[in-house]
Amino acid sequence: MQESLISETAGLTSLQLAQLCQASRIEHTLHLLFHMNHWAKARERLFFADRQGLYQVKAAILRQAYAVGAIEACAYVDGAADFGKDITLEMAADIAAEVVIERLEDLSDASMFANLNEYDHMACGLYTRVTGRKVSSAADICELDVQLMREFIYTRLRDLEARARATRRPIPCPELAALCIAPGDLLYIHGNRFYTLGNWDSWDELDASERRMLDPEGLSLIAFRYSSSNAHYVFHLPFRLAEEFLPQLRICELQRIPTTSRERGEYYGRSITEAECLEHPVEAILGELGVNVAAVCPKLLTDKQEHFMAQAMLYTMWGEDEDFADEDEDLAALWSEDELPEQKVRRCKKKKKSRKHREPGHPTTCCPLCKQKVSPPGLPRLEHWRQAHYWHDLTVSQVRWLVGNVTSKHQFYLDFPPDYRLPNSDKQASGTRYWKLETLRGRLETNSLEVGDVERQDQV
Repeated sequence: MQESLISETAGLTSLQLAQLCQASRIEHTLHLLFHMNHWAKARERLFFADRQGLYQVKAAILRQAYAVGAIEACAYVDGAADFGKDITLEMAADIAAEVVIERLEDLSDASMFANLNEYDHMACGLYTRVTGRKVSSAADICELDVQLMREFIYTRLRDLEARARATRRPIPCPELAALCIAPGDLLYIHGNRFYTLGNWDSWDELDASERRMLDPEGLSLIAFRYSSSNAHYVFHLPFRLAEEFLPQLRICELQRIPTTSRERGEYYGRSITEAECLEHPVEAILGELGVNVAAVCPKLLTDKQEHFMAQAMLYTMWGEDEDFADEDEDLAALWSEDELPEQKVRRCKKKKKSRKHREPGHPTTCCPLCKQKVSPPGLPRLEHWRQAHYWHDLTVSQVRWLVGNVTSKHQFYLDFPPDYRLPNSDKQASGTRYWKLETLRGRLETNSLEVGDVERQDQV
C-alpha cells in the first residue's frame, strides 16, 4: 500500500517503476534520471512546485532501484553542523512574549474574557505554565510581566533546540505552538510564505523545506551508487527520505563514518555535464520515463522566464493615477527594527488596531526579506540583494528600501520604471510591479543614485 502511494505521488505506477528498474533497462533509466536531476536544480528555468515534483520522481526511482539491488547506499553526509542557522530563538521569544502579554491584557477585561477564541485559550495555557495559576476568569489574570514571559519562552526554546541536537530528531511543532510561537517568527521564511505562516497554529502548513529547518538531519544526505563497465552514477537523497526504506543497520554503519560526496555521472568514461543535461528537454526525459507530468508538476513544466515575459507583455500598460501605496506595502513589507515585533503583535491580536506608519524621510535600514541591517541606500543594498536574494525580483516597497526613501510617486516612476507586471488575486487591480536587479543597477549608476539621491531630488 505504501509503495503504491509513493508511486502515485511520483506520477508512475508500481508496474512502471518495476519495468524501469529491470536489469536490462536500469542503466538507461539512471542515465535519464541524471539528466532530469539537473532540471530539478534549475531554479531559473522551472517553478519550485515543478522542481519538487521532479525530486519525487527521482526518489521513487532510486527507492525501487535499491529494492531490486541495482544501486547501493554508499555514504552519509552529515548536515547537522548547519542546524540552527535558520532559527531565531531570541527574536521569537521577544515577539511571542509581547503578543501573549498584550492578548492577556485584553482578556483581563471581563467583557473580553466572555468570548475566548482559540488563540486566547493558547495564551491562557501558556500563562498557567509560567505562573502556575489556572485561568478561569478575568480576575485570574494578574501580575503580567513581559520579561518573565520572555525568559520562560526563551529557556524552553533553547531546551528544545538542545534536545534536538542531542537526539538528532526534529523539534516537535506542537511544543512550539504551545509556546505561542508562529513559524514566521522563529524560522527564516521569505516572500509571501511569511504571512501564510504568521499564526501560532500554522505549523501544520510547513512545506518540506521549512520543516527541514527544525531537523538536525534536515540537511543530511545519503549517497547511492551505481557502477558497471559502461557507467558510474552517484545520486543523493535527503536523509529522512532514505531513512524510510534503508535498513537501520545500514544507516548506523554509514553514520559511523560521515563523509563528503557530490552527485556525478559518467557514461563510457566521460563525465556528463550540467550543460549537456539541460540540452535535453525535460518534457522528453519525463516522456521517456513514462511519468504522468500533470500528477507531479502543477505548473506543467512551464518555463519560468517565458512565463514572466508573457505576463509582462500583458501588463506593460498601467495608469499614473494609481495609488502609490499599493501592492505589497499594505502587507507592511517595510519594517524598521523597532517596529518588527510590534507589527507581528498586531497580526495575532484579537482586536485589530490601526498600524503605526513610518514618518516620511525615515526609511528602515533592515532588508525587507532577511531583516539584516544594510546601509546606506543604493549600491550597498543592491549588492546585499544580489548576494542574498539574487533569484527574487523586487516589488515597489523593496525598490524603495534599496534606493532610499521616496516622497514623489511621479519622480520615482520616471527614475525607476518597472520591468514587468503580474496580476494579483484581485481581478479589479492592475497587478503588482516588479523590478529586475540588473535594471536597477543600471539606473543607479546612470542617475548617480548611489546614496539615496532620490530623496534629494524630491527635496529640491
